[in-house]
Amino acid sequence: MSTFKQSTIAFAIITALSSTAYAVESNPTINKAEKAPTSVSEKKSETIVTKENFINADTVRAYLKELSQTGAEINKVRTVRDRCDTDNQDVIRMNDDTLYSRVILDVKGGATITTQPYEGYQNINVLDENHVQIAALTGSGTVKVSEKDLSTGQHVYVIIRTGLLRDMKDKEAMKKKAFDAQDKITVTTNSNDPFVPKTTYSQESLDKMKFKILKDFALHPQKDLIKRGFGSVKERDLDAARVVVAIGWGGMSSESAVYSSGTGKGDRNEITIDTPNLGYKDKKGFFSFTVYNGDGYIATQKYAINSDEMIPNPDGTYTLTFLASGEPTLESDKNIIRTPRGKFYTIAIRAYAPKDAEESFKWVDKWAAKMTEKFMK
Repeated sequence: MSTFKQSTIAFAIITALSSTAYAVESNPTINKAEKAPTSVSEKKSETIVTKENFINADTVRAYLKELSQTGAEINKVRTVRDRCDTDNQDVIRMNDDTLYSRVILDVKGGATITTQPYEGYQNINVLDENHVQIAALTGSGTVKVSEKDLSTGQHVYVIIRTGLLRDMKDKEAMKKKAFDAQDKITVTTNSNDPFVPKTTYSQESLDKMKFKILKDFALHPQKDLIKRGFGSVKERDLDAARVVVAIGWGGMSSESAVYSSGTGKGDRNEITIDTPNLGYKDKKGFFSFTVYNGDGYIATQKYAINSDEMIPNPDGTYTLTFLASGEPTLESDKNIIRTPRGKFYTIAIRAYAPKDAEESFKWVDKWAAKMTEKFMK
């Protein structure tokens, strides 16, 4: 396989993993929190990041970024209302699938996170300092966590994703319902100890190690990376976990969501897809398509579409139309997504609340491959 093809595959998978999202990277102000050591003595006391401690080092950075937004306050739920667009993005591969709420929780003596009944999608994802998924819940309910559940420490990073009721005609009412669902998130704790990292890592060496991990992956792509990289200690493969953490910290394991990615070029492309087997009714599951430019950024105004807002064909399939910015629409065009004109682009496919993860992985991979084959001609 040529280096170019390997890099293209790696870039496509990296794009798909952004759920968040990935959550830690979805707020424009978070990255401003990182500061270099201010003295020689600080630098001398820093630990160099290696492959072995990379996951913990990058997770510590994620914890500290979030705490910079709450004034280092523990057990405080912080909600984000803004949706992403070309003017509201600070990091690569942001998306419009959900709104986010986050909290660094001290679980010593036991703690809970609760979501209330909501008409739309909502998911709780609990990660510890080693990016181990401690618990997850889709829908309303309570997640219980204690320090005994963790691989290390007594604090967890909780990400709550809240979907939008996109089929509502009144968009202000749609936003209000989602905001209310966010505001009803509650936590209970028995401890309020500050988060103090056991190790102070060198940020410079962390960045270098992350680059090395991504470079190695681009040159030597791993099969089924997404499947193997998330989840609990028993579920995940450590080498794959390093890569998915480097790509996008905070992603969900396959019990909650699956991802894949295709690539494209040209001013007009069209594809008709079937639907994945998701928990549409019980879990409010949905799927989405998001377009990024070659650098992984949102570059058009109508850059994504969600299954809740798609117009179906009579047979239940969906026809998606990918049009370059400024390209005239035809009366027959359905479910339009705008792409960067005259440029290579990537398409992230995300499917939330899969009924069967393996089956859903096959679905996203199938359509990613079909789109790439058709759109890259």
